[in-house]
Amino acid sequence: MKRIITIVFCFYSLVSFGQSDEEENQTVVFGRIGELTDEQISKSGSLKLNFVTDEEEAERLAKNDIKNRTPFLLLMSGVAPAIITTDSEFENKYGVYFYEYGCGGPEHEVIIAYNRLIFNFLTKRYGSKWKEEVRDDVIGLIKFPRK
Repeated sequence: MKRIITIVFCFYSLVSFGQSDEEENQTVVFGRIGELTDEQISKSGSLKLNFVTDEEEAERLAKNDIKNRTPFLLLMSGVAPAIITTDSEFENKYGVYFYEYGCGGPEHEVIIAYNRLIFNFLTKRYGSKWKEEVRDDVIGLIKFPRK
C-alpha cells in the first residue's frame, strides 16, 4: 500500500508542476509581458554587463540598448527580487524595463555607468517628471541629480 501511495504522489508531482511555453520566444521582464523576446533580452546590455569591468563599455552597451529600444533600469536585491505593482505602469509610460540581478551581478560602478546613460535618456525625453515616479532602489539614482 505504501508503495502505491508513493508512486501516485511521484506521478502527481511530475504532472502537476509542469510548465509550458504557449508562445515561443516570449519572456516576462517584470510588467511588460511578452514585449521582449528571448533574443532581444540576450542581446541586451543588461546581460552582457556581467562580463564588463570598464565603465566606458557599460556606457556603450546602454547607448546600444537605447538605440535598439530595449533600455533597462538595473536593480540589485537579495535572494528574492522585489516586484512593485507600479513597475509595469512606469515601464509602459517611459519605455524602459526594470532588470533585477538579485544578490549577484556586475560591479557596482559598471551598473551605475549603465544606469546613468539611461537616466540621461529619460531626462532628455521626459524632463524630470520620471524621477518622481521611478523606484528609489535603482542603482545610481541617489547620485543622479533629482532636480
